[in-house]
Amino acid sequence: MTTSTTLCAALALALMASPAVQAANFAVTGTVTFNGNSGALPGGGTFGNSTYDTATGALSSGKFIFPQATTTVPVSGFGNVDVTYQLSQTNTSTAQIASDGVAAMSLVQAKLEIVLTSLPVSITPCVFQLIPLDFAGTGSATGLDLADAAFTIPPAPVGNCGLARDQINNAIAGSNNSMQVHLAGNFTPPPEDDTIFKNGFDPAAGFAE
Repeated sequence: MTTSTTLCAALALALMASPAVQAANFAVTGTVTFNGNSGALPGGGTFGNSTYDTATGALSSGKFIFPQATTTVPVSGFGNVDVTYQLSQTNTSTAQIASDGVAAMSLVQAKLEIVLTSLPVSITPCVFQLIPLDFAGTGSATGLDLADAAFTIPPAPVGNCGLARDQINNAIAGSNNSMQVHLAGNFTPPPEDDTIFKNGFDPAAGFAE
């Protein structure tokens, strides 16, 4: 059967009229806990440059970007220490939202760098990597909510964090960590696939054409 010229033209016009999915930097808010010390994620964080397809529930490849932030961390022998840190993602990740709203993101590899402290000694460089974040949660029309309830921060290697390396490792490294993120945007789950016969009836199965 030959497709009519009229039908081809109608399909082309429909495709041209369909709105294109635009890439975006989704604003990110949330909380993070480093070795039992909780605080808000730095303001101005984003995930992008990425697109979300409401028809399939797929969030395309993107990366978390956060500005520097300052928090207070108890460090043995020094008391409460003001720490300015940079949290960054070293790879890119995708996510998938199912029709019931359940969401999961591919593994995020993060890096935590302490760039300044109120310690009386120099600590740079002071880098903790790679930190695996295994995010899961839910997606809806009001945003994408993901969390990793327990991730591990490896110790800073020899040559990092100056004379306070052991104390900083004790204060930062370990498994008592968690992170929750909210991506602002419309992450409406995709519709259920209610297709019964994807390719029509199969004559070989005894159905008449």
